[in-house]
Amino acid sequence: MSDARRHELFRVPGGSAAAWPRAGRILRLLLLGFLTLGGTATTVGGAFAQPSLERAAAIAIGNAGALTARIRSYHREPGAWTGLRPPPPSYCTTMREGEAVLKELARLASRAILYRQIGLAARLQRAGDALSDEVDEEVGINQQADIPYTIYPCPVPPGVYRARAVLLSPVDQRMPFCRRQMDALRVSFDARRSRMQKCLWVRGP
Repeated sequence: MSDARRHELFRVPGGSAAAWPRAGRILRLLLLGFLTLGGTATTVGGAFAQPSLERAAAIAIGNAGALTARIRSYHREPGAWTGLRPPPPSYCTTMREGEAVLKELARLASRAILYRQIGLAARLQRAGDALSDEVDEEVGINQQADIPYTIYPCPVPPGVYRARAVLLSPVDQRMPFCRRQMDALRVSFDARRSRMQKCLWVRGP
């Protein structure tokens, strides 16, 4: 760029061509200031978001723990739902809540990673893995027992399915092996669920 052109770009009223280097320095300082403000805003936004994220994560992890235990009771003795009687009254609601909490855990884990809270993300992942394993075991038993649904996850009434009683033990016994495999793979929520359901399949093709 010629000196004359620089003079036109950076000329100030009453100034001379020699003023353009000073104007260039001023522009650079202004740009640096904007970049600094942008970085500060991001940092401040992250700092304000962290307490809110941690509270939401604590609630989601607590809900996941309660649902994990409740869903496990549907296929684990004593008191498992064998299929020889209708499903427990809370069955549909609990399974729906399990799916909803899994989505919330995945969403919060993504936010934790965004704010570089790796420890929090790991806790959310562990809670999600434990819950999804129980959900997928329940889903796997029902699928292999050929239990039809009205609207997932509600079995069609009257809900007497003898094949479920036969499948409870074989599928549950396979779960520890499948869980070790999934833990070793360290895959995402969705990938773990897909692989887990395949691993828990005990019926022939």
